[in-house]
Amino acid sequence: MDAMKKRTVSLILITTVVIGLQGGRIARGETIEELDQRASMYYEQKEFSKALADWLRILDIDQNNENAQKKIEMLYEEKHKKDLSYQRARAYFRRAAEQMGVNFALAKLSSEEAIKNFVSAYRVDPNDPDLQAMREDMRKLQEEVRIEEEKRRLSAENKKRFDDFMLLAEEYMKKQDFEPAVKAYKAALKLLPKDLKAAEGYRTAEMALNNRLKFEKIQTLLVAGLALFNEKKYKEARMEYEQIIALDEKNKDAARFMRKIDDILEEGRNLELKRAQSEQLYQRGIENVQKKNFDQAVDDFESVLSLIPGYKDVKDRLANMDRLRKEWAEEQKFQRLKDIDKEFQNGLFAYANRKFKDALSYFEKTLRLDPGNELAKKYIDLVKDALKDVEEETVDTDSPYYDIVNSLVVSGRRLFDQGDYPESRQRWEKILKLFPKNKIAFEFLLKCEFKMNPRRFGEIAGKYVDEGKDLMKENRFDKALANFEMVKSISPEYPQIDELIAASRRGNQERKVFGGGATADEIEGAYNEGMAYYQRGGEGNVKLAMEKFQWVVARDPNNVKALINLNKIASQLRVGGGVIAAEEGVALTERQRQLVRQYYYNGIAYYTSNNFDKAIEEWYKVLAIDPTHEKARNNIKKCLVLLGR
Repeated sequence: MDAMKKRTVSLILITTVVIGLQGGRIARGETIEELDQRASMYYEQKEFSKALADWLRILDIDQNNENAQKKIEMLYEEKHKKDLSYQRARAYFRRAAEQMGVNFALAKLSSEEAIKNFVSAYRVDPNDPDLQAMREDMRKLQEEVRIEEEKRRLSAENKKRFDDFMLLAEEYMKKQDFEPAVKAYKAALKLLPKDLKAAEGYRTAEMALNNRLKFEKIQTLLVAGLALFNEKKYKEARMEYEQIIALDEKNKDAARFMRKIDDILEEGRNLELKRAQSEQLYQRGIENVQKKNFDQAVDDFESVLSLIPGYKDVKDRLANMDRLRKEWAEEQKFQRLKDIDKEFQNGLFAYANRKFKDALSYFEKTLRLDPGNELAKKYIDLVKDALKDVEEETVDTDSPYYDIVNSLVVSGRRLFDQGDYPESRQRWEKILKLFPKNKIAFEFLLKCEFKMNPRRFGEIAGKYVDEGKDLMKENRFDKALANFEMVKSISPEYPQIDELIAASRRGNQERKVFGGGATADEIEGAYNEGMAYYQRGGEGNVKLAMEKFQWVVARDPNNVKALINLNKIASQLRVGGGVIAAEEGVALTERQRQLVRQYYYNGIAYYTSNNFDKAIEEWYKVLAIDPTHEKARNNIKKCLVLLGR
């Protein structure tokens, strides 16, 4: 582990340089091809940090370079494969050591798995310091298995003789009778020359004979170390065993206990790391629930359980997630219905008050909230038609024709005032060629006709009055009024013009004719029936209410209250049936895309340096900007697997 720490520190420095280079220029003007060739050479030589640095430099030149992106991903996957194999090799090695004196069959299987995973990791990166250190452990494990197999091939008689010699040697060692102990170990080694336990016993007995002070010092340290170990004072115990190794570097007991202590201390560090990581994920999960990011919250809480299965109330929070999702969906649905209703009503009122641009904006918002809203689509078409009429009736100052039309209006009025009606008429006709419904031009054209040819004026005015009457039948009283007032402004004595103006102003509700011959009372009655059904609630009643409102609108298209309720019910049915499309996520800006790339590849650089916490931190930054980034999400899970082990 110390070697891993040193290596991590050194590689973090490399990574820092790598990340720094992402924002700078490339030295010596190297091309992408040159950088890629060098990175590939480093990769073949298993110098992964250098390879990663050059591929990241390529992305500094061309951030969308797919070749470099794929190779970085490949390097990351190989690194992950190596890390998993290394962790498995360590786990199986420990298991084999524990089982060796208890169940040889299981010990042998564990040793085979340990060696297989070690080889898999070693092939990826033979220069890895941890794998270099593990290589000797694997050799010893293989040797121990082979010796155990040899022991098992001994004849029953020789095996009994070997066991007897070993028991005898151990008895002599306890009595500190070292000379006969040496002889007993020698006899055992003649039967099984490479037995590690016999060889170690013989070496220890020889030391006791040849250097009694050293032997006794080691025994004292072993006793002290074991006492501290049993008291769980692992760091102090390790110091005792380190002293033994300083005196006797081949001491198996000291090495074995040091290995145990290292595993215990590492397990403790991992547990603390897991607790810290679990708390961070737990808090992130709570924050994501508050932000209504339920999928990310589930990922966070499940990651917590993968690290510490019973952590706090995580299981309860996960169990409540479906309920929270449904509640939030209902809140969203209710809010959207309110927004649909509000925007549609605003649109109707703006349309009624001839604020057509505002009306168009409101109806378009309605349609964005409810893409299937047919009423909104219908009114958008009506508003657009009205806007065209307005644009023709009055030329906007922003129009490219404004200066032309304005000069024609000024000269037309001047000529009319001077009594030059033919010339004035020519000006108004030019305007009407550009804008056939221009109100001012049409009014003055009629005035010119009235002055020049009263009979011709009567024909044109008659058609205009008839058009107004038709508009009244369609309940379009505002347009009808405009026609009648224009005729009266030219010919105040025009027959029945005052009555028509008065009727259109009142809306002539008493004599109003509805579609299908319906009366005002029938319209009002159908509306009230619809409201009664709607207030009773239930899907069946709501649909009956909708039919009533549809009947009203079919006969009275401008019945605002029926339109509002019809729109409200239709939207509710679509929302309840899941017809309304989910709003699309906001597209990332270019700056956000740059940050996503930066954080993602920073994460890979940290991962390559075995700095898993920093890698996870960078990938969470990616998800904060782009919650749909699956690679970052999967990489976090892979890191948590390694941390969990």
